[in-house]
Amino acid sequence: MKKCPDCGMVIANQAIRCPKCKFNFAENPDAGGAAVPRAAAEVSAVATGSTPKGSAGIMPMIAVTKDNVDELYGQLKAAVVKRKTEFDHFIDFLENRTAWLTAPAAKEGPLACEKGLLIRSVSVAKQLLRIKDTLMPQLDEESAIIIALFHDVGKVGIEGKPLFLVEEHLSSATSALGLSFSSRISGSSSSSSSTSYSINSKLVHMNVGVRSLFLVSQYMLLSDDEAQAISYAAEPGLLDGKLSPYTLVLSTAIQMQKTVYENPDVISSYSFTVIN
Repeated sequence: MKKCPDCGMVIANQAIRCPKCKFNFAENPDAGGAAVPRAAAEVSAVATGSTPKGSAGIMPMIAVTKDNVDELYGQLKAAVVKRKTEFDHFIDFLENRTAWLTAPAAKEGPLACEKGLLIRSVSVAKQLLRIKDTLMPQLDEESAIIIALFHDVGKVGIEGKPLFLVEEHLSSATSALGLSFSSRISGSSSSSSSTSYSINSKLVHMNVGVRSLFLVSQYMLLSDDEAQAISYAAEPGLLDGKLSPYTLVLSTAIQMQKTVYENPDVISSYSFTVIN
């Protein structure tokens, strides 16, 4: 444990900022405790709206899209340092042996598209980092990133068996041309295609949260709070009111993302600010 030199609050050695006065230990390694890499501090500061000097403030939500999701995803990965080895091993598995980078977030809706799952997962991680200092400052930044980024990872299915199967529908004119999939999604004006998804019936059936925990726990050692959050945050009703604080704040972030930030009508009606 270490003491904040500004307000005197006792916090964990790994903390990047004091949850009370926002003192930034990454920029002041002599203040005590382990120094935090600047990459981790910058990701957390951007997500929560803190300035480089640690002053408090709430930053508007950045819209996560196909164009910027890879960059934002890279920032989140760079922020995980204490559990980097096991985290990187799991990321390597996801990126190279599953559909993690291309899977949709659902069969229908605004993120029923390529990269939809990654967009949703990165968005929820940023939502959780934005709100955690207010609702639960005890939640470590790395833990927040891990539970938010992987709460829906079960939607990749398992190695060799994706959860979502692509169903491509082409017009007769396009089919006759014999265009490849890559050329069709490149925007050719002569093609007419749409993509839909079905659920892979060859997968052993289980709740997405359970499959998420099944995948993560093969690579990472999780606390019981993290395990419950990953398993149930998307469906907190299954816990019959017995939510841990981790599950509660993650569930809030998920609902904010799905109900508000994926709905342009709600954003405009209630004057939510989103940076494009």
